[in-house]
Parts: sequence; structure tokens; C-alpha cells
Amino acid sequence: MRIFLSALIFCLYSPMSFAKTDCSQPTTPINVIQGNGQNSTFIQQKVWVKGIVTGDFRGKDRLGGYFIQNLTPDQNQQTSEGLFIQENNRQIPFQVGDVVITHGEVIEQFGVTQLKHAQRTRVCAKQQMLPNAVAIELPLEKGDLEHLEGMRVTLAKPQVITDNYQMAALGELVVSSEILMNPTSVVLPGESVEEVVAKNRLNRLIIDDGSMLKYAFAQSSESHSALPLDGANPIKLGQQVMTTGVMHYAFGQYKLQPTEPLVFSNSLISSKTMPPKVGGELKIAAFNVENFFTSIDDGTEKCGPAKNFGCRGADNKAEYQRQLAKLVHVINTADAAVVGLQELENNDSKSIKALTQALNTSAGFNQWSFIDTGALGGDVIKVGLIYQNNKVQPQGSHALLNKDSEPEFLERRNRIIVAQTFNAGSDNLFNVATVHFKSKSCRDAEGLNMNQNDGQSCYNPVRTQVAEQLARWLDTDPTKQGAAATFVVGDFNSYQLEDPMRKLKVMGYLNLADDFLGKNNWTSSYRGQVGSLDYILANEAGKKLITGLTQWHINSVSVDEYGYNNEPLDKGIERPESLFQINPYSSSDHDVVLAGISFDSKQ
Repeated sequence: MRIFLSALIFCLYSPMSFAKTDCSQPTTPINVIQGNGQNSTFIQQKVWVKGIVTGDFRGKDRLGGYFIQNLTPDQNQQTSEGLFIQENNRQIPFQVGDVVITHGEVIEQFGVTQLKHAQRTRVCAKQQMLPNAVAIELPLEKGDLEHLEGMRVTLAKPQVITDNYQMAALGELVVSSEILMNPTSVVLPGESVEEVVAKNRLNRLIIDDGSMLKYAFAQSSESHSALPLDGANPIKLGQQVMTTGVMHYAFGQYKLQPTEPLVFSNSLISSKTMPPKVGGELKIAAFNVENFFTSIDDGTEKCGPAKNFGCRGADNKAEYQRQLAKLVHVINTADAAVVGLQELENNDSKSIKALTQALNTSAGFNQWSFIDTGALGGDVIKVGLIYQNNKVQPQGSHALLNKDSEPEFLERRNRIIVAQTFNAGSDNLFNVATVHFKSKSCRDAEGLNMNQNDGQSCYNPVRTQVAEQLARWLDTDPTKQGAAATFVVGDFNSYQLEDPMRKLKVMGYLNLADDFLGKNNWTSSYRGQVGSLDYILANEAGKKLITGLTQWHINSVSVDEYGYNNEPLDKGIERPESLFQINPYSSSDHDVVLAGISFDSKQ
């Protein structure tokens, strides 16, 4: 009988059958559950755990649970002291800093060791001191943060935002110890590229927003921690950020889920609403205007000289006006005497004329004129030149690098290049050529034009060939005006150390950014890495006139959602009006490059 009663008592009060949780209930330490491997050895076992709540992400569209951490760590740096509890009931009355005990089944879900079916949760102590957050240093020694999974962590010091591409959609920022450069911006194509790729991979950490909701910032919900997206005060690449939270693993990546507000510092000087000064009597500029089309993109093939392309750019008249307003603001603010443009709609003159007229309307007088080249080749986009007629005047006629001037020039792969001589008064002549080399897109690439896995992507031979053709052509003085100084401006679709840029340097056309900005400079951002695609080059005579050069970081650093689009962010999610501002940010996807010229420096 005693044996039976003892067995009955054991069944009634064993850990698996407690009717009411006792805080003195024996528990399994979290570090034992986590272990020192990728997966727990307790999978599908039911356990009791106790810990202090370090992050509460319960609620609709959030992570669906909370994090607890061991009260007594084991001092083994290979085992995590934190655990995610899959329990989304916000009615259970606890908060961060409370010690709780709970019971559930250990599982590995989406790569995360966690406790599911948590029940009989009880608060054992209120508002206890949180464990010290583990300080994360970037770059990481190794990419695997399994030993910190579920633990309270903090950035050892403010880190730099190097990627904000998913900021609006997913509430994510990527930080690093410095802005990460595209490999061929800093090393030669080839084997060294992989070393930079590996180094960059260890120098990045995702900061998330604790939400599973897409475009959480735009939706009315108390269940998410939204990043402050505001077109009038945008968060940008180059800013520093500091925060503390818990380390989580989701969608194949480790992410710091903040439990404290993000603290942002000031952004880069060159990402302000006014460009840095470059000196000189006048300025020249390069600006890719990202598909400025006067034809509305309605889905039909009506664009290009042969009307055989779909249109790009604005999808409706309101978007067109918003795009135009931003471009006008940028160009007038930059105040360059000559601007080389890329990605204009390739029509007779309507696109460049519309932009020029809008600039003059904004200025209040006939300040701007354009070089009328007509349609150029058969592509859907073209380059162009605009100028302030009170500062310079064109001298002679423009010249074109095309199949007529260079029989080996491949018009079906390259956009026709335009050169014009300008007179700044007192016979101060200079040439400006505006270019837009073949993109890195791999569409239809064959043979050596395919990606050679050396960091230069597709069509590198085409870009290198046209670079050589360009230099030879310019050396013939194609405009026949005898100007000694020549500047080449535009989108070369080549990073600093790639073959086309090195070819141009060897042939006498120097990248001014090398002297004025150093190695780490950029005009675009792609997949969390920045690099220069847009340049102002000069021959030796031109270089003697240069007083300064800057890259005005208004687009590479900004979030795309600050642009001119007005359609919903996603199905059923309207775009907040506050995202659009008539300011420089997200006016394009390339930065403006500006150089100052002084004729007093002529020798």
C-alpha cells in the first residue's frame, strides 16, 4: 500500500503533471538544452526551464514569443545561455526583467532551438537586473553566432549603416565597422576579390525590428517596433547606430532584435541636402537620372526611336511630375555649368527639352539650354548634355562616337557618346563627353562576355573595348575646336579597378576621384556594398584646371521608397505621403559627381 501511495504521489506531483507550477520545480539549464552544437540534443523532449525575460516579442505580426536567459551562466563561451519561448499569449502577465518558469517541448524550427507549447508559465520574481549584454565586435571572428542564439547582446560601439535596402519592406538595417566597398573598387579583378567578399561577409550584422509584418512602419499596429521612416529626415548609409537586444536566427541569418531604441548619429557630410564645395569658377557634373521618360509607362511597347521598347520611368502623370520635381531640385542645387546626363528617354528631343524647360521654370528665367542631338541609335535610353547659358556657350557642333565615326563601335551594345566643346568666356575652351557604358546585366551574354567570376560581371570586354575607342576618338579632337582640356563624365558601369577604368587611365584619362577622394569612394550601392560607377575623368590639360571633386551622396545612401513612385507599397498597404519630399534623396539610383574648374590655374 505504501508503495502504491508513493507511486500515486509521484504521479500527481512529478514535473510532467504539476497542476500548479512551483518556482522551486527542478529545471533543465538553458545552456544544457542549447549544447555546443548546431542542434540541441533535447529535441522532442519536454522540459521545465527558468530564466529572466530579456525580450518580449509576443503579439500579432511579431516574432510570436519571448526570450529568456539563464540566471546562472556556465561560463562556457561555446554554449548559449538564451532560449526562445514560442508563446504568443500577451495575456500572461510578465515583462522584461521578470524571472519566469515554464514547461514545453524542445524543438529546432527554422534553425532555432526553442520551446514550443509553453504552458504553466509562472512569474517567480519581478523586475530583476538583466544579465550583462554580450558586446559584439565587428568584423566578427567567425560568421556563426550559434553560441549567442537567444542571448542578450549589444554593439560594442556604434556601427555604420552599410545597407538599408530592406529597411522599408522588412524593417532591417545592416551595420558594419565601416561602409563595405564592392571588391573591384579596392582590389584588382581576380583572386583577391574572394578575399574581400569573405572579409565583408564577416563585417556585417542585421538589425531587425522584431516584426514579421511587411512594411510594418506603414501599418497601424501596436504590435511592431517600426523604424522611423520619414522622407524629410531619412536614415542613410554612413550614419552610425547603437542598440541593445537579443540575437535571433531567422530566414537563414542571425539578426539582432532590438529591445532598446535605436540611437542614430549624424550622417556623412557628403550626404547633406547641399553638395560639398569644390571651388573654381564653374562646375561640371555627371548625373544618371534613372530613366527620365516623358512617355508614361503604360505597359505597351511605344518607346525608343523605332517604338519597339516598353517605356520606363513614371507609370502615371503624378509620378512624372514628382520625378521631374526631384530632378529639377537636384540639378539646380548642384548648380553645375555643364551636366552630362544618362538614362534620358531616347526620342528626338522631347525628354531633354522637358527637363530643361522645368529647370528654367524653377529658375524663373531662361537659364538652361541643351545640346540637341536628336535620337541616338536604337536603344530606349540615351545620354545628353545641358548647360547654363549665362556661364558657358557651346562652341561649334557636337560630335558623336558611333558606328559612323568608329566602324567597330557596337551600337547594339553601346550607347552613342556625345562630345561638345564649351566656351567659358575669354576663349577658355573645354570639351565635355557624356557616356553610358554597357550595364553589368548578363542578359544575352555569350563567351567572354559572360561572367568570368573575377568580380567584373558580364560584358566587361564590351566596356573595355568602348573605353579604348573613346580615348582614341577624343584624342582626334572630334569637335575640331582645338580645346586642350577634355572631361569625360557619366556612368561607366565599371568599378574603380576594373579593366575599362584602368584602360582609360593608361590612355591618359584620369579618374579625378583618385586624387581628391582617395580609395574609398562611391556613387552607387548594390547588395550592401558601395562602389563608383559614375566618374569625371580628365586628360592632363583638363586635370590642371580642376579645383576639387565630390560625390554628392543623395541616392546611393537613401531608401528607394523615398522616391517618386506613388503606388501602394504592397497589396493593401498604401504609401504614406510623408515618404515623398521635394529634396535630393532618392531622386535617382546614382549619386551626382561634381568637379570645380578654374581657368586661372591654366599653365
